[in-house]
Amino acid sequence: MAMLSGEYSATLDDKGRISIPSRFRDAIPENSLVLTKGIEHCIWAHTLQQWEKVSAKLRNAASISIKKTDMVHHRFVFATYEVEIDKAGRIAVPQKLRDFAGLTRDCIVASDGNRIELWDAERYAAYEQMIDEQLVNVLEEMGPLNLY
Repeated sequence: MAMLSGEYSATLDDKGRISIPSRFRDAIPENSLVLTKGIEHCIWAHTLQQWEKVSAKLRNAASISIKKTDMVHHRFVFATYEVEIDKAGRIAVPQKLRDFAGLTRDCIVASDGNRIELWDAERYAAYEQMIDEQLVNVLEEMGPLNLY
């Protein structure tokens, strides 16, 4: 089941827990998530079903060398943690992932409908700034999108 999209402010508590917005939780059938390192130093969170598909694709990335496949696999698959969503709608983010993502008290929980991302609020703002600066060039490279 696809998760809804959007972005929300959240607070990382003193025990390393962060709330998953109820709109997202309603689309998580297993009441647990698989966390791993994402790109741009955020944390990716997938449902168990989604993670099985993603990790299989990572394991079977035959279009690149074995060494590069191992590097990708090591980055995303070795760093996984399955976490339960508690009755208050929170997950405990392991310290290693909090350190990787630089999570502080102020965080952003965002989803594109396929995965949830956990960001430090300052890093998220910097990432959005970078997107704003590069978006016109990226859109030009993509060519006509024919959205409407």
